[in-house]
Amino acid sequence: METTKRVINISGKFGSWTVLEKQGKQVLCKCDCGIQKLVYSHTLTNGRSTNCGCKKRKESIPVGANFGRLTVISDVEVKGKRGELLLLTLCRCGTQKYVSKNSLKRGLTQSCGCLQRDSLKTDKTIHGHCKSHEYNSWLHIKRICYNKNHHQYKYHGGCGIEVDASWRDNFTQFLKDMGLAPEGTVISRIDQESDFAPGNCLWIPRKEHYRQIHLLRRKEFLISQILPKPVVTNSEINVSPNIVRAIIKDHANGEANMNKLATQYKISTQDAINIILHHV
Repeated sequence: METTKRVINISGKFGSWTVLEKQGKQVLCKCDCGIQKLVYSHTLTNGRSTNCGCKKRKESIPVGANFGRLTVISDVEVKGKRGELLLLTLCRCGTQKYVSKNSLKRGLTQSCGCLQRDSLKTDKTIHGHCKSHEYNSWLHIKRICYNKNHHQYKYHGGCGIEVDASWRDNFTQFLKDMGLAPEGTVISRIDQESDFAPGNCLWIPRKEHYRQIHLLRRKEFLISQILPKPVVTNSEINVSPNIVRAIIKDHANGEANMNKLATQYKISTQDAINIILHHV
């Protein structure tokens, strides 16, 4: 098939270019934005040159623009090995890296690579606990708060109870705050009117949990009557008053990890749980 070659005439239009004057193999053109420039004739006729570059400049990414964990720290565009335009960015982790401008604009690149590494670490953490009691407990509290079809929803999510934002989509943080569950325990809230959140949750004996569920279903009971009871009496907790006060203070400041408190003050996890239950 025979193609018709475009003829370059004075005042002819090639994209945003207007031909002003022919100068051998080059042509003096004026862009719609007002810039004049010498352009090779063949780049006009084959369509490779249609403007002075002003359209590309309009699409430039300003310094300070954020893309996920990346922040653009230079608007100087550098050509990569494949001819792509690169911009220097600073990742939240502190790494500087040249990233494809196109990848940034399309949302394909969100970090220097640390995001993927962190995701792999999280996946490994979850995978290592996917069959654990702690992981199933995390899933359970989300179900009873957000799954309207769950038989316990009306006692939790239906009453406005939620899972704290720091836990909702982050099992690693939940595990860090709660610690490993002592044998025979389940997660419970100290203040039954508040959310599943750091500082308001602890592991309690399973039979106490069943008692709470039973009381929740009896509407004549007040919320204040549903708080879990200690496993032993106050006199049976062989812990110094100073340690008791310190544990209560730490818990009031948001420390929900009973294992961590027990290790810190060199007492058993069950004693730490009982101290909290005696003084709520």
